[in-house]
Amino acid sequence: MAQASYAHLLRSILEMARAPFIPPERLAQIVRVENVEAGLRAAARGKGVLILTGHFGNWEVALPVAIAGFPNWQGRIHIVRKPLPFMLDRIVRRRFDRAGIKVIPHRGAVRTVMRRLREGDAVVFVLDQHAGGTDGVLVDFMGVPAYTFRSLAVLALATGAPVLPGSCYRDVNGRHVVRFEEALETIKTGDLARDIRLNTQLYNQTLERFVYRHPEQWFWMHRRWKDARGRPL
Repeated sequence: MAQASYAHLLRSILEMARAPFIPPERLAQIVRVENVEAGLRAAARGKGVLILTGHFGNWEVALPVAIAGFPNWQGRIHIVRKPLPFMLDRIVRRRFDRAGIKVIPHRGAVRTVMRRLREGDAVVFVLDQHAGGTDGVLVDFMGVPAYTFRSLAVLALATGAPVLPGSCYRDVNGRHVVRFEEALETIKTGDLARDIRLNTQLYNQTLERFVYRHPEQWFWMHRRWKDARGRPL
C-alpha cells in the first residue's frame, strides 16, 4: 500500500504539470461525474450546499475539469483551502479560476461562506487535516482520536445547509471520477457542543468510507493525528 500510495502521488504531480497543456476536450474525456443527482437534490433545498471531502485521488486536476462541465454553476462553487507551497499554489489557483471555482482563504472563512450559502452557492470543505487550537474538536478518525475542524458542523447547524459528501478517485482504466453521495442528515439534539461533536464524528466516518474504498489514493503523508499543540502522536 505504501508503494502504491507514493506511486499515486508521483502520478498526480505529473498530471498536474501536464494538465495546462492538454486540450479541454481531451481532459473532459478522462474525468467523469457520478451521482450528480444527489448534488442537485441538495441544491434544490434552497439553502446552499456544503460539500464534504478530503484529499482523495487527484482532486486538483479532476475537480476543475468536472465543474467545467456544468456551466450553470460557473462562479458558484467555492473551496476553502490553505495555500500550497511554492509555484504549485499559483498553478492550482489559475486552474480553479479558469474552471469557475472561487478560492476562499482558510483564515476567517466563516463570514464569506455564510454569504455564499445565502446566495445558494456551494462551498467545498476539505476536512481530513489536523485542526489545531480552538478550531478543532477531538473525535475518532479510523479508530484514533483526531482533532477535526468544527467549522463544517457549526455552519450546517447555523444555516441548515445540507452537507453533501463527495470524493475523487482514479479508476482501473486511469480515468478520474468525481462522485457524490446522498446528503447527510444534520444531527440536532438541542445541546450545541454535543451536536458539533456528533456531526463532526459523522463527517469523519464518511471520510473513512472513502479512504477504505481506495486506500492508496488518500494523502497518507499528511500528519493527521497530532495532539492539541500540533505534535505528532
